[in-house]
Amino acid sequence: MCAKRSSETFLAKVDNPPRLALRETAGHLLRRCHQIAVGSFLEQCQAFDLTPPQYVTLSALATHGPLDKATIGDVVALDRTTIAVVVKNLEERGFVTTGPSDQDRRSKLVTITAKGLNLLPSVQIEVARAQERTLAPLAPKERVELVRLLRKIAEENNLLSRAPLRRRPIERDSL
Repeated sequence: MCAKRSSETFLAKVDNPPRLALRETAGHLLRRCHQIAVGSFLEQCQAFDLTPPQYVTLSALATHGPLDKATIGDVVALDRTTIAVVVKNLEERGFVTTGPSDQDRRSKLVTITAKGLNLLPSVQIEVARAQERTLAPLAPKERVELVRLLRKIAEENNLLSRAPLRRRPIERDSL
């Protein structure tokens, strides 16, 4: 009889979940903050006509050198479809080129061009301004703590993402 009451209590909780104030739920607040961060990025970087995924792709290529699309996606946590569109758009604008790998002709490598490399320093200044603007309501210690907590959430829940960050080593000899 006790087990029945326990299961009835559980079912009552499922059927009648507690009412949550939208402004108090982490998921809603994270989505809103993401909207704000993207809006700030787009406003600060409007002169460059770059999206955040385009920027992180250029940054990854500048940091790691030529990469295939799958590896770019792994490094910046973007899905294959998004990476394909991002690379196509960057290539059309002359910021990257794609071509066969010297080691494996079946593999196409994406390489940042001189035009892309020359663009990055100016974009990085505006990205830093967008970050500053987004975090402006917080004190310096709060900013550090927020980033620490966001990193913890992202790292601990990485595999829940549709495009998890994969930290596979980038081997120059295999490219």
